[in-house]
Amino acid sequence: MNQPPDRRATLILFYFTCLFCLVGITLLAHAGRSLAEICRRTSSIDEKTAKINNLVQEYRRQLGYGRELASQMDFWQNLPNLLPEQTRFVKMQNILQEEVTAQRRKINARLAGVRYVLVDTKANKLYVKRGLKLLLEANCSVGRGGQLRDKPTGRVWDFNTPKGVFSVIWKTENPIWIKPDWAFVEAKEPIPPPDDQSRMVAGELGQYLLSIGNGYLIHGTKNEAVLGQPVSHGCIRLGAKDLEQVYKIVPAGAKVYVY
Repeated sequence: MNQPPDRRATLILFYFTCLFCLVGITLLAHAGRSLAEICRRTSSIDEKTAKINNLVQEYRRQLGYGRELASQMDFWQNLPNLLPEQTRFVKMQNILQEEVTAQRRKINARLAGVRYVLVDTKANKLYVKRGLKLLLEANCSVGRGGQLRDKPTGRVWDFNTPKGVFSVIWKTENPIWIKPDWAFVEAKEPIPPPDDQSRMVAGELGQYLLSIGNGYLIHGTKNEAVLGQPVSHGCIRLGAKDLEQVYKIVPAGAKVYVY
């Protein structure tokens, strides 16, 4: 039985549509399986890469250990060349130790009963000794370094603590600080006459003072928190308790070694 042309065209279009849908579904399913396979293979590659990296690190570690071991072996093998005669080396060490001990005895005998001061400008430490015996160790503050220049006059002041051998020339209690010219220049104040009362400042130097010459002093400070740091203008600053001890146990004329 013959169908009308319009109905036949409709059926043909329906069949083709179903066919395309089936093909699309098949392709999507295949693509999903392919994507899953790609993900699985990527994960496998990452795992293998991690294993390879671990093996490389282990190899490098073993290589470094091998080099260190080889270096140690070279050292022990070459040790006879460094110390060709061990007996002579040990003998020389003993001779040197005996020489050091003998020199210490000489120094102790020469300085027996003598009190003196050592100032370590690198460590900002002050020591008081009698012979080789340590009587006092204290944090101090030495010169901060640098210079101050007065532009109108061209004068220059150096704020380093000088190194060398000095002596305690004199010492006193409750000193009055006579402000030097640089203190006014630093404060950007006019410089008064030498005998001006504005130069006299009480309590600035602490309760005790020891002069080692050329304007350099061992004195106290109002700011003990910075002791141990180079913050002074060249003098040697101490805390109140340490300054009192130094004043009491260090006599006038004692040597002060600044290094």
